Amino acid sequence: MRSARYLDQLRQTKGFTNDTELADFLGVKQNTISQYRHAKGFMSNEVCLKVAAGLDMDNPMPVIMAADMDRAEKTGQRSLWEVFLPRMAGISAALILGVVANFVTPSPAHAAPMLKNGVGPLYYVKFIA
Repeated sequence: MRSARYLDQLRQTKGFTNDTELADFLGVKQNTISQYRHAKGFMSNEVCLKVAAGLDMDNPMPVIMAADMDRAEKTGQRSLWEVFLPRMAGISAALILGVVANFVTPSPAHAAPMLKNGVGPLYYVKFIA
């Protein structure tokens, strides 16, 4: 399991003595960690982000890719990440994050109408068709 190595790394980095402590840190049940380790369940993107944050990773994509590849392998499919990973090797993480941030971060002009009396939603997503 590709993603299990990130769980092991996080457990070691944080000094957790067992998977129960790791599960508490990630906000999941201990048996969920066991399912991740034995390919009976797979980390969601949210859990992947928590793992990456716990490891102080600047780019969470390796953890997300590992979980997706594990998921695809279990279903007998080939993950798209396996196809694109060699192509992405030359692209820096800053470029990828910059492109993603550009699509989900509103411009000040789009964000301003959302505020009423200085209060608005925590985030705003602009969909481009």
